[in-house]
Amino acid sequence: MSDPRPTAPATRRPLITTGYGEVVTTDPAAHSRNGSSLFADPVAWLMTEAAARAAADCDTDLTAAGDQVGMIAISEICTMDTMRTIARATPRGRLSPLKFAGANPGSVAGLPCIRNGFRGPTLALSMPPGPALPAALAMAEGWIAQGSARYVLIGAHRRDGDAHAARCHVLQSARTPEPYTEPDLSRLAAPVPAPAAAGR
Repeated sequence: MSDPRPTAPATRRPLITTGYGEVVTTDPAAHSRNGSSLFADPVAWLMTEAAARAAADCDTDLTAAGDQVGMIAISEICTMDTMRTIARATPRGRLSPLKFAGANPGSVAGLPCIRNGFRGPTLALSMPPGPALPAALAMAEGWIAQGSARYVLIGAHRRDGDAHAARCHVLQSARTPEPYTEPDLSRLAAPVPAPAAAGR
């Protein structure tokens, strides 16, 4: 028999943003750092750069806290550029194994972690940033509440015309009893500046 007494709603621990990074460009390939033994899609490199800038903007040394740093990456495009490159090369029968690995959409979340020393949970959402943000925020809340991570980076890639933007927030628990208010992540889904205003 269920208890008829009303129960208080679970207290949601508020999250705050403690770092932000952004890269806007009309030439994503210019930000790639591929080498003879490493290949990643240009969007993954853009996300990596945005995550590094967000980490540098944070008061905490996230590399030192690597085991407790998670990453959620959002991109409607993800690694489509590399997938198309592989599709074009298939009829010729000469394919790079590195490009197969680089075509994995999960690399948009994985590469920032590898390059920045983050070893917490990861998730890639292959959808537009706007509708993905509530799910990403809920996942970040869950990871932090369960102790899977103390810090979560939420990064989003958006393309408008020729301009690309990769933006990233660092979230952590506010550790305060005040009423819960969601952090403002709207910058992650904002339109990308026109190509003439975009820089490298």
